[in-house]
This record gives sequence, structure tokens and C-alpha cells, in this order.
Amino acid sequence: MATGIPAAALPEFDNTLGALLVGGLVATALWGVSCVQAFRFFVDGSTDRASHKALIAFLIALDTFDTILNCHILYWYLVTNYLQAQALLLPVWSVIIHVAATSISNFIVRSAFARRIYRLSKGNILLTGFIMSLSLLDLSCGIVITVKAFSLKTYLQLDAISSLMYLNFAAGTSSDLSVALVLCYLLRGSRTGFQWTDSLIARLMMYAMNTGLLVALDAAAGMFSYVFMPHNFIFLGFYLLLSKLYLNSYLAILNARKGLREKFDEPKSIHLSHIQSTMQWRNGVGYDAERQMSDSHVALPVSKSDGDTAVDISSRGVEKTMDYGESSTNVVVAC
Repeated sequence: MATGIPAAALPEFDNTLGALLVGGLVATALWGVSCVQAFRFFVDGSTDRASHKALIAFLIALDTFDTILNCHILYWYLVTNYLQAQALLLPVWSVIIHVAATSISNFIVRSAFARRIYRLSKGNILLTGFIMSLSLLDLSCGIVITVKAFSLKTYLQLDAISSLMYLNFAAGTSSDLSVALVLCYLLRGSRTGFQWTDSLIARLMMYAMNTGLLVALDAAAGMFSYVFMPHNFIFLGFYLLLSKLYLNSYLAILNARKGLREKFDEPKSIHLSHIQSTMQWRNGVGYDAERQMSDSHVALPVSKSDGDTAVDISSRGVEKTMDYGESSTNVVVAC
């Protein structure tokens, strides 16, 4: 393949073909995990709306298409252009389309998390709008990069759109971190003071951190790789994983809902004195200590609903009702 590019400008194989190979293999493995998680989602008796199931099916189809692109990238550079070192400087069409596929997939998943944040924050438009603005910026940059990249002759010309690359990485990283931090903040504010519900909320916070933090670390690694090493493929190796990490995180949360619901529905035995002290903590009012029934235990049957969850407590003829606010099950289901 005669390109007229001087041999001195040819890249090394370790940080070009090696980075592509490792990134492509890991991305393919993550696609397999996504398929398993999607299979579990559809066969596990999910009660989600048909529109949500169709959205998951579309995301899996898009992820499969993205995996086909990854395979073409590897085949093009490792097989078709075997021993054609100068081909490493020429962007193939599948690399360019991969940018658009990743941007679209990430935007859809972030929108689903933004909807969850909107419901959990009781309609906070500022928080939701901030995350959606970053997501739209990331999507717009990805589409513009895709369009402009078709006019590039070599990877060395990426410098012409480097500002868009920086903005794309920065918007994605900021959006992913924002999703994780906002979810953790809102979940922390949903604590009730009861150990069994707070343990569920703590687990949901762990899921939220795993959702955004892992993806943000991958995006940040890609961004810094491009900043400091713009003329090799290490940043591209990280970028191949981006959409698959996000989709896997989202599917993992969806599949965890059933177990969390069952744990939430288990009847729990607690002291009535703890109920009264918890009501004092939540309402900021005093109570008569002589009325505590510290030796009494009650089972709390919890009923799920789309609104608030009420807990009916009965013991020795005493009936109380507490408002928990946004229930843990609604936090899990809100997707």
C-alpha cells in the first residue's frame, strides 16, 4: 500500500496494534456479559413496560452492531493490512462509525439514569437538566466528530479536531461522575433511621457509584491518554470499552431489582422504642419516654406502591403509621 508517508512517521506496534487488540478483546468479552444480562432481564419475569423492554432490546442490538465494528477494526489492521505498517496511520470507516454508536448508546443510558434522578428528586429540574445538558453535549460532540472524521486522511490530522475530542471526553466524564454523585446524594437523603432499610439504601448507593465511577474512570483514562499520547491508539483502546461498561452497569442494576424487592418485603422485627426515637429524629419533636415499649417487637409488613410506602405497626392494640417518603423499592424501580 503506497501512501507516500515517510517511514520515520510510522507508529510502534505495542501502543497501536497492541492497544487495539487488548481493547477489542475486552470489549468483546463485555459484549458477552451484556448478552447474558439481557437474557436474564427478559426471562426473569420482568414487570417492566413493553416500551422499556423495547429500549433494552434496542440497546443490545446497538451494542451488537458496535461489537461487529470492533471486529472489523481488528480484522482490518491485523489481517487485511498484515505487514502493511503504514495502514496504521489511515482511519478505517468502522473506527469513525464506532464514535457515533458509542455516543448514542451512552446518551440513551444516561437519559434513563436522568429519569431515575428526576423521580428520586421529586421533579428537580435543575439536577436533571444539568445531567441531560452534559449528555447532549457529549452526544453532539460525538456526532460532529463522526462527520468531520470522514474527511481526515490520516490519524495525524486528528489535531484538527482535537478540541472536539477533549470536549467529548470531558463531557462524558463529567456526566458519568454527576450521575453517580447525584444518585448517592439523593439516596443518602432517603435514609429512614431503620437499619434494614438503610442497609438497602447503602447497597443502592454502592450500585450508583459502580455505575458512574467505573465508566468515568475509563473515560478519564481515554482522555488523559489522548492528551499525553495523541499519536498512538491507547486512547482508542479505552474508548472501545466505554459504551459496554455503561450498558453492563445499567443492566446489572435492572437485574438486581428483584433481589432487592424480596429483601425489602421481608418482615422485620424491631423495638417500638426505636420507632418512636426514629420518629423524633425525623420530625424533630420530643416524646414521652414512659410510653416506650422497649421490650415489644413488631413485624412490619411493607406494601409497595407507586407513591409513598406506609408501614402499619400493630402491637398490644396500638396502631401507628409512618410515612417513609420515597421507598427503597421505588428507587430501584425508577428507571
